[in-house]
Amino acid sequence: MTGVEPREAHLLDYWRVLLKRRWLIYICLAVTVSTVMLRSMLMEPVYRAKATLQIERANPNVLPFQRLTTDEGAMFYGFYETQYGLITSRRVAREVIRSLGLDKHPEFAMTAPSSVDPGLTAEEVIEGARISKFLVALEVAPVSKSRLVDLSFKSTDRVLAARAANAVAETYMALNTQAGYNTTEQASTSLAGEVETLQREIEEKEKRLQAYAAEHGIIPINETQDITLKNLTDLSKAHTEAQAVRIEKESRFEALGQAAPADVDEVAGSRIIGELSAKKDDLAKRLAQLSEMYGPAWPEISRVQGEIQETERRLERERTAVFRQVLGAAEADYRAARMEEESLAREIEELKGRNQALSLKEIEYRTLKSEIENRRKTLEAIQRRQGEARSSAGLNDLASSNVRIVDRAEVPLGASEPKLWKNFILSLVGGLGLGLALVFFFEYLDKSVKTEEDLETATGVPALGIIPASKADGARLRLVKAANGGSDEARAGGVGMIAHENPQSKVSESVREMRTTLLVSRPGGPPRTILVTSSQQEEGKTSVASNLAITLAQMGRRVLLVDADMRRPRQHLVFGLPNDAGLSSALSGDGTEALTVCPTPVAGLDVMTSGPIPPNPADLLNSEAFESVLGKLSTAGFDHIIFDSPPVLAVADPCIIAGKMDSVVIVAWAGVTGRDALAHTVGRLRQVKARITGAVLNKADHGHLYYGRYGSYRSTGGYKPEASDEDAGRPGQPGASGVVG
Repeated sequence: MTGVEPREAHLLDYWRVLLKRRWLIYICLAVTVSTVMLRSMLMEPVYRAKATLQIERANPNVLPFQRLTTDEGAMFYGFYETQYGLITSRRVAREVIRSLGLDKHPEFAMTAPSSVDPGLTAEEVIEGARISKFLVALEVAPVSKSRLVDLSFKSTDRVLAARAANAVAETYMALNTQAGYNTTEQASTSLAGEVETLQREIEEKEKRLQAYAAEHGIIPINETQDITLKNLTDLSKAHTEAQAVRIEKESRFEALGQAAPADVDEVAGSRIIGELSAKKDDLAKRLAQLSEMYGPAWPEISRVQGEIQETERRLERERTAVFRQVLGAAEADYRAARMEEESLAREIEELKGRNQALSLKEIEYRTLKSEIENRRKTLEAIQRRQGEARSSAGLNDLASSNVRIVDRAEVPLGASEPKLWKNFILSLVGGLGLGLALVFFFEYLDKSVKTEEDLETATGVPALGIIPASKADGARLRLVKAANGGSDEARAGGVGMIAHENPQSKVSESVREMRTTLLVSRPGGPPRTILVTSSQQEEGKTSVASNLAITLAQMGRRVLLVDADMRRPRQHLVFGLPNDAGLSSALSGDGTEALTVCPTPVAGLDVMTSGPIPPNPADLLNSEAFESVLGKLSTAGFDHIIFDSPPVLAVADPCIIAGKMDSVVIVAWAGVTGRDALAHTVGRLRQVKARITGAVLNKADHGHLYYGRYGSYRSTGGYKPEASDEDAGRPGQPGASGVVG
């Protein structure tokens, strides 16, 4: 894929889509409008009666204190929504139905249900259905930026509509007033019960408080806490000092354990050790004098040396003994200091525990006392409120309702429904909207290529041109399957030679434009061998190949058209040529036979038909014989050799031929060939390193972008070969059913 960017959609593209599917819009409009208008004209007239209410958020307050009957809904945003819900409540509807006797009115006549749920009676079910029908006819609409509410009722009986609207307003007012009275009475009764309950609770909690204080010996003074706190402070200070002493003794003991006996001050300061050290020094001096005076062999020297050694041994023993005494004393001091510290720590923890226990008891005591005080305050507030409630109940007659009727409903003069013009306009808009939605929905589902941009995006190769659908005598000639009894010649000859028979037609002009683009597509010169193929069946590749060959021959060039479709050949039908010998004959022979080339009515154009249909076309095309035939044709003096091959997605034949061609042209049926099919076609051709020059959009309708019905080789069971020439039809004779391309 070359990554061709699709162009932006233009308004004209949408207009073409609408034109193409305009009948779908017409049908939607016709069905919608006719249905709505027929129903509107058959409807029974419905009358609407309207009453207007004024709803205030609170009643006038004539009391010096807050009234208990003030509506709670005034305290939040949804007050009016609550009132609307009350107006349309089932209770109000039930009261109105009973007061007006609507159970006997024909409009609210209900039939008994065939089955009733357990626990319900038939009368209850009928009453519920009647209430639901009544509420459907009742509507409440607030007047914008005011406290007014429009209450309307719809009925086929204009008198009933007015009576029902007024009855709903009156019933709602009565229930609203009664609710205020009931609230005052209920509040007084409830407050009296609360007072009695609080008095009992206060009495019980006071008894519990006294019992708790007596049980735990709680004295409501702060001296006990002060004494406990002072003792805890003294013990903490003593513990800190003991901890410092223990650390000092521990350090002394550890230092002695790591020192040598001679380095310890107590050892160095011992009197005995000092005397022994002095004696050792004297003996050393005497030994030196004797050695100097008499020499080392003097007997006295040996004796002095012995005394020195004995003195050293005594000195070492004495040092060790003194060191052990010092170390033992240091260890004893350390242990005593540690015991003192631990003892003080235990006393501190015990004192803390006693203090915490006392604090918890005092907390419970204070909690009980606080509860009693709160209950007393609540009792005083409720008693005061009880007095206000009695006063409010006595003054209820002075308070006016917060709801009043502004306008009573009058008997309507004209019907409110149906509104024919309104329904007509809405049906037009709805039908048009439905039609547009369906048009663009079907357009979205359509994945076929319709424009050159679609073709380039799907294939990734340039678009060589657009060939319109052929028209004859003002009527479009589409390449569709012929009816039973039709001939291949009739179907193949429709547009197969149109560039020769009608060179001034739009199809001929489009083929010439494609020819021009194809000739300049290669920088080294125009392609000599050209393969024309398609993705699937019926896309018009045979007609494109024949007309391309004709337009090349019309330039004065010598052109050979080879029908390489040895499964369903068509070129011999287009030009009315025999098909006894052709490409299959040359490929199945020993290579010495002369190539069969037939002249045509077009000057400079020869045709090699497919020949008899072989059982193995792919094997013949993939053989050395095809290379030999291609070589012979290349040296036969033709300027261009055009091969018409089967579809790429149906068989392997075109992929075998494509790798040996200078140029490959893909034909797509506008509005039918899918983007995925084209992408797979290009992918298979590129696997064999085919030189794809471009693609052609065939059978395009400029008025409409969709054409015919999508058909493929696979949808009809694959690309099926014909049985024989006798079945396929000889020149000038009827042939088997089929289509060109």
